[in-house]
Amino acid sequence: MLPLRKLLFAVLLAATLARPSLAIEEDWSLCRIPSFLFVPVDEIAVDETRIDAQTIASENNESLHLVGDVKLLRRDQRIEADDIVINKSSEEISASGNVFFANTDYQIKSTSIRVDNRNNGAEFEQPLFEIQQRHARGEADSIEKIDENRSRYRDLVYTSCDPEDKVWHLRAAELEIDRESGRGSATHTIIYLQDIPFLYLPYFQFPIDDRRLSGLLTPSIGYADSDGASLILPIYWNQAPNYDMTITPAWYGKLGFQLNTENRYLLDSHRGQIDLSYIDDREFGDSRWFQQWRHETRLPYGVSARLLLAETSDGDFFDDFSSVAPQYNDTRHLERYLRLNGGGDFWRSELLWQDYQTLDDDTAIANRPYSRLPRFTIDAEPDVLNGGLSTPVHFEWVSFERADSVTGDRSHLVQSLRLKSANSWYFFEPELQLAFTNYSLDDNPDGNSLYRALPTLGVDTGLIFERKAGSGDRWRQTLEPRLYFLYTPYEDQDDIPDFDTSLVASTYSNLFRNNRFNGADRIGDASQVTFGLASRIFDNDSGDQLLNARVGQIFYFRDREVSLNGSIDEETRSDVIAEIDLWPASTLTLSARLVYDPDQGDPEQSEFIHRDLSVNYSSQGLAANFGYYFTENELEQALVSLAYPINERWALMAKLHHSLKFDEPVENLLGISYESCCWGLKILAGQTGDADNDFAETDSSIYFEFTFKGLSQAGEDIDSQLIDAIPGYRPAF
Repeated sequence: MLPLRKLLFAVLLAATLARPSLAIEEDWSLCRIPSFLFVPVDEIAVDETRIDAQTIASENNESLHLVGDVKLLRRDQRIEADDIVINKSSEEISASGNVFFANTDYQIKSTSIRVDNRNNGAEFEQPLFEIQQRHARGEADSIEKIDENRSRYRDLVYTSCDPEDKVWHLRAAELEIDRESGRGSATHTIIYLQDIPFLYLPYFQFPIDDRRLSGLLTPSIGYADSDGASLILPIYWNQAPNYDMTITPAWYGKLGFQLNTENRYLLDSHRGQIDLSYIDDREFGDSRWFQQWRHETRLPYGVSARLLLAETSDGDFFDDFSSVAPQYNDTRHLERYLRLNGGGDFWRSELLWQDYQTLDDDTAIANRPYSRLPRFTIDAEPDVLNGGLSTPVHFEWVSFERADSVTGDRSHLVQSLRLKSANSWYFFEPELQLAFTNYSLDDNPDGNSLYRALPTLGVDTGLIFERKAGSGDRWRQTLEPRLYFLYTPYEDQDDIPDFDTSLVASTYSNLFRNNRFNGADRIGDASQVTFGLASRIFDNDSGDQLLNARVGQIFYFRDREVSLNGSIDEETRSDVIAEIDLWPASTLTLSARLVYDPDQGDPEQSEFIHRDLSVNYSSQGLAANFGYYFTENELEQALVSLAYPINERWALMAKLHHSLKFDEPVENLLGISYESCCWGLKILAGQTGDADNDFAETDSSIYFEFTFKGLSQAGEDIDSQLIDAIPGYRPAF
């Protein structure tokens, strides 16, 4: 554990690079000030000056002396004072006594001012200021406008709160703003919360526009059962316009100190990112790490390349450090690849090297994916025939590698002859396909040289009927029957190893595929016809789709003998698959998918083997979602999520995701947020179940985020979690 003095030093060092987010657009609707006296620029010519005073005197035609309730109005300035002197030759204006200065961006009350219009400079003594865009106000010993872009504040007090509700403010010995560079800097700054100092920054820089600037990003503070208390301090380093780095030291009370880096680069034809993470984990008893390199490049002759190299020390790394690489939190096999892609007017091609790191060392060899070292594919559809005829070609050659397994090469060529004929009321698409597959294998018990040639005939056709529907014929409804005939002769393929093949998912669109398998190791025998029926409803005025419902089933004329496990499917018809998407309003979506098994031996045993239902509502900050997911013998889960704005200040966020099969939580979240004029607070508590242990083990955590509006944020990035967890959630601040 870091000694306290070292931890405080690390926080102080990071604070010298602090990066308040002054460039973020804020919502100031909950505030009462400032009230600006805008300059009416549309009423005054560019070179016009209006003066109103009780007394006007001129000395040797070089200056004007204005006394008594003086009002000076120019196109971009308003000055009010008891006494104003205008030097016409130097274009300087000096004012004293109850001075008020305003332009379209800010307004200042001061004891005296001097404005140098020729050099775009100004000096303000003892000013009280208000800044329109930032809803900011404050005071200073002096303000110096050095030129058009630079200004300097001395002994500054700054806040974005209303006068009677000053929750936070800062004091700085000196603050400089440079609009040309897009940055500001401050020295000896103390931030106060309810007049209590809680953070001292000896020096920091901050952006004043959307240009990148080195500094401290949003810190994360939280607690989790597995990690203990945590403090994460990401530091952004803008090294150059085309490359940067984020350095993220993290301290976990139970685990120790972790260092994460994210390095991005952008060149003329290259771009990429390198991620590194390392920790000496006290609980784990060893060092743990993660490294990843992503790279994209454009090569000559229209070739593009993508590279992904990823590796981790152990299979539990992403479970224990979910924020390091959240894209891998549910990954079982970590992918690495190099892809080269090219193409032309009628063809495209890819050369791929791909392998995996299996994260669970106990995973059986048979359940680990093969490496493809390499894989080459080319797809072409030359326009050699007139009309709707086409001759698509697909070719693939792969070399498969896996320890203690059958390995070898597979070449697969598919030549097709396809006719497309369609109109507004029908489509007719027959296709004849010839597939040739050759294997050159090692350690295959059924022979090392295998060959397969199979034809496939498919005819896909359908009709489209339309009618007017609804009161006043406001809708257009379609009825779309569809018929798909498929024939592929049987060939014994049990001697062919399974390199990358699986059954397709049970969806409506997959009922109309010409192969029930993904991958080329199995071509399913088929003598079948698929009947489908779809109906859609459209709004005639907007053209929006309001309903899309479809149902389909396959009827088999013979048994299916080709399988992955040697079994024979003797059913005479497939499961019935029904899907519906409904949009009754622009704010509401309902989706459902049902897979029904009509047991042909005993109708009483017929049942729904797969059920999905989701309801999503989103309107004016309110988001409500319901989901139910059931797959026979695999899972049964339900979830409810809600983002509810209680009023203009308070909001409630919640998610309940429960495994009904194991009666354990999958992910539960409860959060609340409060927003005032100048500050906001979010608190989020979570409970996550471990899917690898049937959700029997859970990890609890709590995070908070405190926002100083117009300055910065401090806390966990709660919004990113809620956006992923609650569809339709939109952060209020």
